[in-house]
Amino acid sequence: MSHSLEPKPVSSFFYCGKSTDISPIGQFHHPEFVLIGDRVTIKDDYCIQSTLQDSLPVPKIIIGDDCRCEQGLTLQALNRIEIKPRVTIGSKVSISDARHEYRQVGLPVLAQGWMDSTGEVIIGEGTQIGDGTVIAGNIRIGKHCVIQPGSVVEQDLPDYCVAGGSPAQILQQETAKLQPRTAGLSSGTPESTPLLSICIPTYNRAIYLDLCLSCIFSQLQNDSRVEVIVCDNASTDATPQVIARYASRYPSLKSFRNSTNIGGDRNIYLVAQLARGKFIKWQGDDDYFVEDSIPSLLDVIHDHMQCGIIYLNVHNHDGQVYTAEGAPAYLRTSGIMCTFISGIILRREDFEQIEKPFRYIDLSLNQAYMQYEILTRNPSFCVVNRRMFNFSGNPPSGYNLGEVVFRSYQTILHHFIGKGLSEVDVQQEKLAALYNYILPWYTGIMRDHAPVFTDDFEDLFREFYGEESYFEDVLLRIASIKALAQS
Repeated sequence: MSHSLEPKPVSSFFYCGKSTDISPIGQFHHPEFVLIGDRVTIKDDYCIQSTLQDSLPVPKIIIGDDCRCEQGLTLQALNRIEIKPRVTIGSKVSISDARHEYRQVGLPVLAQGWMDSTGEVIIGEGTQIGDGTVIAGNIRIGKHCVIQPGSVVEQDLPDYCVAGGSPAQILQQETAKLQPRTAGLSSGTPESTPLLSICIPTYNRAIYLDLCLSCIFSQLQNDSRVEVIVCDNASTDATPQVIARYASRYPSLKSFRNSTNIGGDRNIYLVAQLARGKFIKWQGDDDYFVEDSIPSLLDVIHDHMQCGIIYLNVHNHDGQVYTAEGAPAYLRTSGIMCTFISGIILRREDFEQIEKPFRYIDLSLNQAYMQYEILTRNPSFCVVNRRMFNFSGNPPSGYNLGEVVFRSYQTILHHFIGKGLSEVDVQQEKLAALYNYILPWYTGIMRDHAPVFTDDFEDLFREFYGEESYFEDVLLRIASIKALAQS
């Protein structure tokens, strides 16, 4: 690995990739929030800073692989600036995800705070930004755009456009040429975008992670269609050694380690945010791909590139692969199993359009929210009824069962009433989830004395199901399960 910076600054980044060329003449403020990909060039006189809006240790500035930044670059992120791979940035370009307030006469602009502190800047793959351009605010710029020198970008720009002026206007837009089915699948060049990113969040499960990675790489070797990303949530066991062993053998494995434990849900989101593939697949570290399942899965993805979600239905092994549309159909198909991260594949293009990905980050089921948010924009999804995994049998632990399956799940579903789902859809799922999954899960947890908090399970059931016609019958069943477990 080669860098132009001294070893101490390099080690302070969230991540700094291979073969980077970063001039020592410049400033990083809070480099622990900066992620720099492979083969990135940043020339002299840059100022790259993240402000401490919160203490969440995730990257706020992401510069993708093969980006080239000329002299005088300024990046200022309150929330997030992401520059996708192969973006070319001219000299003296300024990019900020917020704009300073300026309307208080007599007070310096820098002392007036921000007009909007919730924005993000996303710059699409292969875009060219001309000298002296200013990008400020909540802005999304499409892929393969050309922004003329001296432009001031204040609104979103679509893919494949030429824009210029102050404020920037679209001067020309081209229709993207269709890519061949095999484009970018096996060339192995830096320009290739992986088809699939397998994203593994992990914490203190070195033994399980070892087998998980073994099952993946025994099928892939160094297949350039797939990248594997492991995000270690500050493990204290042998997890770093396991990751290092595989990384030394397989260049397609990238790993990131959080400086502190940021919580499971935030780590799930973070590992997906780090993906470069066209599709993002979460993978539990204790779920193991069965033999030859990954190549067949890649074939499914090739044939369903238009789908925002590919759902792996692990409870149906009839071999069918089919497509459907809309949130109601997805709810009937997946139900509460949409919370099983290993069964979910998201198209990255749609994932990145989620405006508030942290909306339910503290409810333990944020992945369910993100799926239904994607369906509001891209209703097409694919279902795969195949046996894909072996499971470790690792017992559930460390959460409040009732809070998750009652409060969190229903809160998320109710958020989408009128946004794709109806009251009837949610009521039907409420009943189906209870009988098909929640009661069996509760039975197993109580029988096995799993380290899951269940003391308030009955109270939460009463809160969320008390008005249902079947409430009394189920309450008696819950009491019976509890009594049997205590006998």
